[in-house]
Amino acid sequence: MAEPDLSRFKVAVVMLTLNQREKTLKCLGNLLSLKEPAFDVLLWDNGSDDGTVEAVREAYPSVHAHFHPENLGIAGGRNAAGRLTIETFAPTHMLFLDNDMELEPEFIVELLKPFAKSDKVGQTTAKLLFYYDRERINDAGGNNISWIFATTKPFGLDEIDRGQHDTPKKCVAGGGAMIVRTDVFRQLDGFDEVYGFLGPDDLDFSLRISKAGYDVLYVPTAVAYHEVSHTYSPDYDEVYARSKAKSWFIFLRRHAPLHKRLGFYFIGIPYLAVSVFVRQARRSNLRAFRGLTRGMFDYLKSFPRAPK
Repeated sequence: MAEPDLSRFKVAVVMLTLNQREKTLKCLGNLLSLKEPAFDVLLWDNGSDDGTVEAVREAYPSVHAHFHPENLGIAGGRNAAGRLTIETFAPTHMLFLDNDMELEPEFIVELLKPFAKSDKVGQTTAKLLFYYDRERINDAGGNNISWIFATTKPFGLDEIDRGQHDTPKKCVAGGGAMIVRTDVFRQLDGFDEVYGFLGPDDLDFSLRISKAGYDVLYVPTAVAYHEVSHTYSPDYDEVYARSKAKSWFIFLRRHAPLHKRLGFYFIGIPYLAVSVFVRQARRSNLRAFRGLTRGMFDYLKSFPRAPK
């Protein structure tokens, strides 16, 4: 079978960073070693004070490194970076890539191939293995969403990779190693920043792509190794719990089928209320339980907001 023609595509890589200079330099070094296809790179710095942008400009002058003085968060940073990428490079496709990845040589090529085969494809996502345990899966097929119990979990997580997840399929993609068509990104106005710093804006984005009539595909031949680092690791306190609760209610209302929503209201909420109360009481952290309650009321106050 003839290889698909990728020459009509123009790819730009969009990467965010915040106070992770050495990790970002290492990731860019690996990325720029890829021989094909040709691509541009935009690094969006969300307000680092460790000299990341200066170091990148010196080490990799071909990278368009942009410093923004304020931390816009992940969704806000990706949106601002995406708009600047479109303005600067006019790509047909954008690869959103976390800065803690190491890519196999054919990574971008493999993620691009489905777009050449069908105009219905709007987004593709990769297989991720753990950087320090390269036979173990981090993500192999997007995310499995439990609407009733308010959890999301990557398919294959922590399994030994024996090829059991090597079949391409439609999925709900995360945002850390995925390509999206630029016109689709613009059509949806990017990631929804209503979720703030903690919400599932990437899963929301992928589900909105599907609802707009495009396919979201898992591509197991596109392989990366993920260090799974975090620039923001909050404590499970009242503020965190409040924000997560509000985000989940928005996400649930926007995307869950009616019977799943009813399942969450009548099964999930009582179960989670008891389990969170008991767990946080043992930790003398009942403010977190109060945060969950307040998050629900925050959502109810914002309920008239029309879903995307």
